Amino acid sequence: MALATIPPIEGVPAAILDVVRRMRAGGLPVSTSEVLDATAALATVDFDSRPAVRMALKATLVKDATHDVLFERTFEAVFPHVPRRGTMNASGTTAPQGDEELMDELVRAMREGDLAQIDELLDEAVERYAGTDKNTASAGHHTNRALRRMNIASIYQRYLQGGDSESRYDRAVDAAEAGAMLESMKLRMGDLVSGRLREAGTESTRQALEDPEDRPLLLAGPDELAAMRQAMRPLARRLATRLGNRRRRGLSGLDMRRTIRSSMGTGGVPVNPVLRRKRPTKPDLMVLCDVSGSTAEFAPFTLTLLHAVHQEFNRVRSFVFVDGIVEITDILADSPGVLDPRQLLGRKGLVVGDGRSDYQQVLHRFLETWGDGVTGKTTVIVAGDTRSHRKQSAVRELAEIQHRARRLYWLNPEPTHEWDLLDSCASEYATHCTDFFEVATIRQLIAAVTQIV
Repeated sequence: MALATIPPIEGVPAAILDVVRRMRAGGLPVSTSEVLDATAALATVDFDSRPAVRMALKATLVKDATHDVLFERTFEAVFPHVPRRGTMNASGTTAPQGDEELMDELVRAMREGDLAQIDELLDEAVERYAGTDKNTASAGHHTNRALRRMNIASIYQRYLQGGDSESRYDRAVDAAEAGAMLESMKLRMGDLVSGRLREAGTESTRQALEDPEDRPLLLAGPDELAAMRQAMRPLARRLATRLGNRRRRGLSGLDMRRTIRSSMGTGGVPVNPVLRRKRPTKPDLMVLCDVSGSTAEFAPFTLTLLHAVHQEFNRVRSFVFVDGIVEITDILADSPGVLDPRQLLGRKGLVVGDGRSDYQQVLHRFLETWGDGVTGKTTVIVAGDTRSHRKQSAVRELAEIQHRARRLYWLNPEPTHEWDLLDSCASEYATHCTDFFEVATIRQLIAAVTQIV
């Protein structure tokens, strides 16, 4: 019997049943024994403590890391966070009003490990600094905007100054704790921002986002990206298998000459028709991925998917760029799954200026250094958002690559309605491409790669 038809059980809070109903509706397998485990776990924690309730439910109901995103959304829906602005906080003072007071309270809550207060203060910081109500930029953009306004370096210093350590060892421990706490704070901030962006969408959009393949890559928060990386590996393997089977079949149309010749032994009756076998040529592939800003999270998905289907090409070479460009073919060869963007951003020569993507400079450097490798047998794929950041466009360089290459494709992670807005050069670049794809989601990325291959 489905849980949705089971009446409330005595001793099991209705909230738990609501959580389980929602998780099952989202396709997650939650057994009756796990419901009982969750009930027993909640009996040992303070039900008024939201962080404690989350931890108890997650420990008992979630058995796979790929289910984290749906659980978090379910928990937020059943146990919504209610800011306590204007009330007394854990330190006995009123909720902070100014920026300095907000940062002081945040540092205090971090030192005391007050998770509920940290959530409340970060929610206030997102409200003040992230600007999620002003445009439809990526979750990473809004998160970084809020973190810059909060001044992470200042928070780090305040955290250390709040300690009373005297020995070098204790100070080192405090520094490690401060670093770990700040990393956790950044991740939580990303979750809060992506949650707000999801809430701003329509109900149909929010339902569609439950499938990792349909979540916008540029709007995904840290929790979603982790689930999407887990989902990407089997998807890439299935795509590679499907394309491999298509290549092995390789049959197309009737070969009349061979059919007539084989029918001589049967009195001219074509008992065994002979089909013409395709002999497709395998082109070389060069992939250039923008890893600046929010597109840093998009690039690894593109590289992973194309590397998974490398057998469809004679040779695959991969490059990443910001305002400099470096080859990373060696990294992909040794990578079993989706790369962490930090593995790419640490490459020497990737950033040579202000750290913003510069397509004109990058493609000019690519032609100078690796241009001889682009021939009539080469397929070139460029992945990026086409944003010029008020710099010179790369139309001339792109036209030269198109002239030299067999085919030139562009993968743009921004939705179509954002093309050509502000500093986007999407239409300019599209005129010099064999095809120009919107790849805002993994599903669209897979469809584009299938069409290219």
